[in-house]
Amino acid sequence: MPLYTFKNTKTDEEYDEVMSYEELQEYLKQEDIHQVFKMNIYRYSDAGGIKDQFTDWCKDDKVKGKGDFKPYGKGKKGFSKMKQQQEEKKGNG
Repeated sequence: MPLYTFKNTKTDEEYDEVMSYEELQEYLKQEDIHQVFKMNIYRYSDAGGIKDQFTDWCKDDKVKGKGDFKPYGKGKKGFSKMKQQQEEKKGNG
């Protein structure tokens, strides 16, 4: 069953409840109860692949070498293919 967040306008209390959609409809008929809508933000991850490596590289405040992004492991294969496609587009453009 889904988890819903509510706010009691009299007490300013915010709390979560698990209930069905039908129960939700009945629960919201209470005068002092309002549903709170939140964004659930989860960390994006591709398990150490190109996107995780790039994110970590961007966060690093130390510039190493020329400062260019150099992927490793499984991220290297996807990055090489992407760079090759970009070079092909430049040559055709």
